Amino acid sequence: MFLKRDWSTSEKVLMLLNAYLLGSVLGFLFAPIKKGIYCGNHNGNNNVADVKDKKPKVEKAEKAE
Repeated sequence: MFLKRDWSTSEKVLMLLNAYLLGSVLGFLFAPIKKGIYCGNHNGNNNVADVKDKKPKVEKAEKAE
């Protein structure tokens, strides 16, 4: 039977490592995602112009005679 056997040292280490890695993978899969997923950094660089700050271009209508 699986639990009633003599374990060698290498088998014990492998089983503990297996359990740890399985717990890590399951923890990543079932962890709640907070504030979405963002790939990048937040170093304070704000050189990109905001779309809300730009004024829309208004084309002048031609006068009909």
